[in-house]
Amino acid sequence: MWKGSLNNALFLLLPLMGAAQPQGTLIDRTIAVVGREAILHSQLSVRVEQARQGGAPMDMAAVCGELEDLLYEKLLLEQAAIDSVVVEQAQVDAELDRRVRYFSAQLGGDEKLEKFYGKTITEIRAEFREQVEDQLLVQNMQQRITADVRVTPKDVQRFYNAIPADSVPLINAEVEYAVILREPKADEAEERRVRRKIEEYRESVQKGEKEICIVAMLYSEDPGSAKDCGELGLVSLGTMVPEFDAVAMSLKDGEVSQVFKTQYGYHFMQMVERRGEYYNARHVLMRPQVGSVELQRERTLLDSLVRLVRSGKEQFAALASTYSGDAESKDLGGLVIEPNANSPRWDMSALDQQTFFVLDKLKPGEVSEPQLVVMPDGSKAYRVLQLISHTPPHRASLKDDYRMVQQAAEGKMRAATVDEWVGSHLDATYVRLNEDYHQCPFTHPWVKAPAGE
Repeated sequence: MWKGSLNNALFLLLPLMGAAQPQGTLIDRTIAVVGREAILHSQLSVRVEQARQGGAPMDMAAVCGELEDLLYEKLLLEQAAIDSVVVEQAQVDAELDRRVRYFSAQLGGDEKLEKFYGKTITEIRAEFREQVEDQLLVQNMQQRITADVRVTPKDVQRFYNAIPADSVPLINAEVEYAVILREPKADEAEERRVRRKIEEYRESVQKGEKEICIVAMLYSEDPGSAKDCGELGLVSLGTMVPEFDAVAMSLKDGEVSQVFKTQYGYHFMQMVERRGEYYNARHVLMRPQVGSVELQRERTLLDSLVRLVRSGKEQFAALASTYSGDAESKDLGGLVIEPNANSPRWDMSALDQQTFFVLDKLKPGEVSEPQLVVMPDGSKAYRVLQLISHTPPHRASLKDDYRMVQQAAEGKMRAATVDEWVGSHLDATYVRLNEDYHQCPFTHPWVKAPAGE
């Protein structure tokens, strides 16, 4: 079974960035080649280190397992190239955004994320863009291979009945919950003040009275670039929000843009250089500030919504669809999806501390009081939570965990289909493996016997 495939790969990006390389001064080297796809020793080392940090014992057999996962992924990428399978750049952008938002929230905001990894958000996105694209290509290929796999209720029943009684997994306490989030907006006077101020800075740069580097370091509110004179480094189209890219692509080297607005605030930029679909620019960001009056207004609105739900006059889901500012849950009636499993059921141990303590005090159907929360960009907002369901720790059963058992049964069938596909494609694919790994107990014959044997 290919344990390293997409359920793990979907969130491979950012944990790997923090994984330490093995000690020593070993120069990187190629340890395997599949078709035109090479596997480096450093890639295997990172996989092994990530598994170790996750608590997995890493003996030689486990290292071989990680290597076989990499061989499999490279085989998929090789076949994707042959079949002309591509990933839309918009899909890559969306996946990068989703992962960065997730880990930013886990670490307490963009600044902490940047500090933890020693890179700006822009650098994180640019550096790992190719890796994410490859992961999405692997995912697309897996979906093509297993597109016809279906499990019936009888298949699920047989799968569950075949599990030994002492091997039925223990499921931790789980919850499903929904949110209504309200982010306050600055008033018109504050918008005008900030726009006027950044226009003044832009004009002084345009006239040569000030250097954009000094303006960025003193006044820019982009923590990732301000300390570097506002410079982004070389980024590809799609790394930044569309409005930012559009302005960048309209500029010549050295040219200063007009002031423009994005979801983050007001900007102006100076183009450093453009190389096809890549560019490097310096920019200044200023954000309209939200005061206590605007914050209190959102809390008051949420208070009124909570009363409507508790009185039975309105449904939480309907109010979330109308009033919530959380883009990812709004169209789901506020239902919050756990990103690793793409499921509404959350293991309570995976919740952030603030969410855990709020939900732990609620009964199913109850709604919390409004809470002040700090957003990933450092801004403040208010939210209310509704506990939809709570499942105590238990042994997995078809009644309570049918979806999970169904997914496991389907996963087993998909793995069998993938094994069959790998077996049918290996003979026609060039594979070379470093002798250090010839004794690995692989599932498939990646080590090919010399001709004539």
